[in-house]
Amino acid sequence: MQESRPPPNGEGRKPGKTEDPDITVPDFRGMQALDAWLAGHEIGLLLQGPDPDGPQPLTHGRVVGQHPFPGTRVPRWSVVTVTLRDDPGNAGVREPRRPIPPAGAIGAEALPEAP
Repeated sequence: MQESRPPPNGEGRKPGKTEDPDITVPDFRGMQALDAWLAGHEIGLLLQGPDPDGPQPLTHGRVVGQHPFPGTRVPRWSVVTVTLRDDPGNAGVREPRRPIPPAGAIGAEALPEAP
């Protein structure tokens, strides 16, 4: 049984299908953390926070800084360190501020009805 190995020096590749080993780092700043991670992975970059061993996953917040900077050429699967800022976004339950309930209305709802 013979092992299947890729041909040396790119022999056997289709013409015009050369793969550039370097990648231009995009600008991740302003993106949601998870979207930036997915975009980086899609083009062959690994994103990590400033403390890769820290408890915070790289899924929450907005990217406010990165190293290497946008436009830098790096080898495929290089690490890009991003700085995040908490971004609460527009999600979550919001209670109406207006109109304000009349005085005593909330307390009246909590009282049991008289027989």
